[in-house]
This record gives sequence, structure tokens and C-alpha cells, in this order.
Amino acid sequence: MKVRRLGRLRRFTLLTLVIGAMGVSQPAEAKKKRSTKIEMTRVKSFDKVFKKAKEADRKLKSAERNVRTSKQALRKALKLGKKTTYVQGLKELKVRAKGKLTVVMAGGVPVLKAKEAVPTDVMAGIEAVNTLSKSIPASLRDLKAVTAASRSMYKRAKKFPNNIRSELATKGADGLIALIFRAPKIAKTTLKNLKIIGSMPKRATSVSKDLGQISGAIRKTFR
Repeated sequence: MKVRRLGRLRRFTLLTLVIGAMGVSQPAEAKKKRSTKIEMTRVKSFDKVFKKAKEADRKLKSAERNVRTSKQALRKALKLGKKTTYVQGLKELKVRAKGKLTVVMAGGVPVLKAKEAVPTDVMAGIEAVNTLSKSIPASLRDLKAVTAASRSMYKRAKKFPNNIRSELATKGADGLIALIFRAPKIAKTTLKNLKIIGSMPKRATSVSKDLGQISGAIRKTFR
């Protein structure tokens, strides 16, 4: 009887420690830059979803980077200010080309083509625009998939914070001891990942809109 009571007391103590550890807030770090990456928690059922979210975030960031890189390259080629919009850059490119550029469709997307020799800054501008334009079809496919997948992942992941205790409890006594001090970090990582996943549909819509506007502006400016 004594052994049983001691066993129950031990399990109760371990669970109390886990719950207590989860409830203790971590000290604020001195102005440390927040990570914007999906991170793993080492909880198998959670990470199954987070691995998919990490791949979706990679594709989304790639599309965002393509737009940003092209915009920076266009500004650099024409020596334009940091606040110059993509449409303004296209108009400036047209002015400097002096009627020597035309727009043609290649692979279903508009690309710029020089009808005759053009200055090096104009040629660099053409390359900046065409590199982005050629990436648009693949980017739009990825963004559409990311939007649908992220909504599904968010529905699953938003239940995770309430499941941490049950997940830890299934590890047994030794597992509980090992995970006691990881519980707050798991909770923190889970909530951070949830925030990133929740923002994906809006980010994907924003990039899709940018790509559509840029594609339309290329045709309109150089038609």
C-alpha cells in the first residue's frame, strides 16, 4: 500500500512540476531580434505539421524575395531612390530606352526585348524585369498552394498549445523529468509558429497582388 501511495505521489509531483514549469514566464531577453522562421519543437505530432509549414514558408519567402530582388535590381540599374515603386521604375526604363524596347509574350508572361542596341543601364533594367516576369507562373502556383495549405495547418496547429500537457504526459515518468524544463520553450515555439502560419494567407495574397500588378504594368507601359 505504501509503495502504491509513493508511486501516485511521485507521478502527481512530476505532473505538478510540468504544469508549473509551463506556467512560469521566461525572463525578457534584452532586445533580441525575433526569429521569423518555423522551428521544430521535438514533439513528433506537432513537428509533423510544422515541417509542412516550414516548406510552405520557404516557398512564400522565395516569392517575396523575387519581387524584392527585382525591385532593388531595377532601382540599382537606373540609379533610382529607395522609395521608387516598381511602376515608376518601369516608366523611367521606358524613358531611357527612347522607344527601343517592346514587350513580347514568352511562356504566357510579358518580357521586355530591345529592338536595337541600348545603354548598359537599360539592359540591366531589362534583365531585372525579365528575371522576375519569368518566375511569375511558378510563384503564383506556389502561392495558391501555400494559401490553401496554411489555412488547413492553422486549424490543426491552433489546438497544439492546449495539447502540450497531454503530449508530455504520454512520455512516462522518465520522459516527464526530461521534458519538464522544455515545456515553456515548446509552448513559446508553438505559439510563434502558429503566428507565422496564421499570417501566410495574407502574405501570399499580397505577393500575388504585387505580381499581378507588375505583370499588368509591364504590358501597359511598353505596349
